[in-house]
Amino acid sequence: MKIHKKILSWFANPKWYFLLPVMLIATAATVGGTLILTQAELSEYMIWGYVLLGIMGVTLSYSVFGIIRLYPAAKASILKWSEKHPRINRVFNEHGFTALLFTACSLIVTLAFAVYNGSIAIVIKSIWFGALAAYYIVLIVLRGSILIYHGKSKRAVLKGQSQTQTLINDGKLYLACGILLLLLPICLSFAILQMVRAGDSFEHKGITIYVYAIYAFFKIITAIYSFIKERHNHSMTIMATKNIKLADAFVSILALQTAMFREFGGIGDISTVMMNAITGAIVCALTVAIGVYMIVLATLRIKKLKQENVAGGEQSDDNTSSTEV
Repeated sequence: MKIHKKILSWFANPKWYFLLPVMLIATAATVGGTLILTQAELSEYMIWGYVLLGIMGVTLSYSVFGIIRLYPAAKASILKWSEKHPRINRVFNEHGFTALLFTACSLIVTLAFAVYNGSIAIVIKSIWFGALAAYYIVLIVLRGSILIYHGKSKRAVLKGQSQTQTLINDGKLYLACGILLLLLPICLSFAILQMVRAGDSFEHKGITIYVYAIYAFFKIITAIYSFIKERHNHSMTIMATKNIKLADAFVSILALQTAMFREFGGIGDISTVMMNAITGAIVCALTVAIGVYMIVLATLRIKKLKQENVAGGEQSDDNTSSTEV
């Protein structure tokens, strides 16, 4: 009985050196099963594809469970280690461990998508994949700019930069993100045009459509959750991150819709083409709306801060003059 409890405890509280091989097995099973089930030349091994699919389901589910169980202890260990390194510790304290982790992961995933689509665009000279690569590159610039700005901003504060000037710089970053966000619909418009004229679309064959559906719903749900959670947060950088995440989630809806139409039939139907075009137009319009909102809000915020800064400086001069008299 004690042995059973130890085994259950081991699986209920996995160590990282046990969870890592499980995650590798889940990855290998996903890749192998997807290849077998989607490639016609491997159809004779179909049974092994389903076996790998079953292994993927078990190991992937356990990996998610293990990560959730390990996360608090891993976070505590990393934060404790960061206390010995002041610069790293300051970054975690100022930006938040979870926010920094998710932003870094988003950058890595976006970079992978950009390289993948860009490579295909170059090889087959495709406007569709080129437009997608450009879209992901803009996302990289947006998210990367926010991370880089954070580091420079905090160093400027440590050197004595005033709070008002810091807020003005935050507003300028927010303004720049709003302008860059307007580039996303331009990139998407080329992709949507190819979707309507040439029948190109997002494509995920076989079981990968379900994997992407989970990923898309995860992005959409987390974007909405972040938007609601941070709605009272007046930090311009946090608001920029939230808006970029929401715009990216809109595109995930379009990507999932077109991929499902292609996988389950009807990609060439007029009604399907119209549906994709309408959804694409709505996504572009919402993205433009977010970008315009950011530009207007940032402009007003910067103008107000500059006026307050000038008024504060004039008041300070008056106080100085009165003291001298």
